[in-house]
Amino acid sequence: MDSRNNADEVLNDFKDAVERIDFAAYNPDTSEFDRALRIGLMWHLLCEIGECNSECAEVVKEAESVDEIQDEIFGAKKYFQKYLDTQDVSFLDMAKDELRHGSILLKKANARLPSGDEKKKLKSYEAEIAEISEQLERE
Repeated sequence: MDSRNNADEVLNDFKDAVERIDFAAYNPDTSEFDRALRIGLMWHLLCEIGECNSECAEVVKEAESVDEIQDEIFGAKKYFQKYLDTQDVSFLDMAKDELRHGSILLKKANARLPSGDEKKKLKSYEAEIAEISEQLERE
């Protein structure tokens, strides 16, 4: 069995483990939860090193790109605050760069035709980027 089949087998084990969690009496301290978590982490690590060929690997990539957008927005806010504190224009430029990076990542994420939940999150990021952009333009 090659490593890609191993990753798919681990994914199947993860799905089985998740089905055994009693979400009606949700408790993350149960052995069922712990087992699913450990198997899920193993699958994620296999995907990180390129051993995964399933569709779920795309889900992981989409989630990471959304997190990158959030990181860029956070960076823009951080540099804008530093600009406000110091009046050093280089911080203002850095904030604009972070927003530009976030906008590029946002466009790429929208081009992948995101699912409903991801689409909502991307819309909120779009609104947040627009709001920060307005603040930066006033300076």
